[in-house]
Amino acid sequence: MTATPRFELHIRRLVWEAADPPARAGLRTAVEAELAVALGIRPTAERPVPTDPAVAVHARRIARAVHAALRAGPAPYTGATPSQPAEPAP
Repeated sequence: MTATPRFELHIRRLVWEAADPPARAGLRTAVEAELAVALGIRPTAERPVPTDPAVAVHARRIARAVHAALRAGPAPYTGATPSQPAEPAP
């Protein structure tokens, strides 16, 4: 039996430009489900595929961006600190 890797994702800020943002819990569940699919984990009763099409579209975009960042690996170290912006990578 292979153990599934476990990680936590913390999104500090998400700007929602639509007039009517979804509930946080609904968006979180949708992002978790879409990210699971992107990682090859099948949806289950605990992790259902979102039913609201608008939320599903945004959740899929967020999940794809996170998945792409995971596949790319860590960003090169630029010596930046939170109070000092990073220099562009060469």
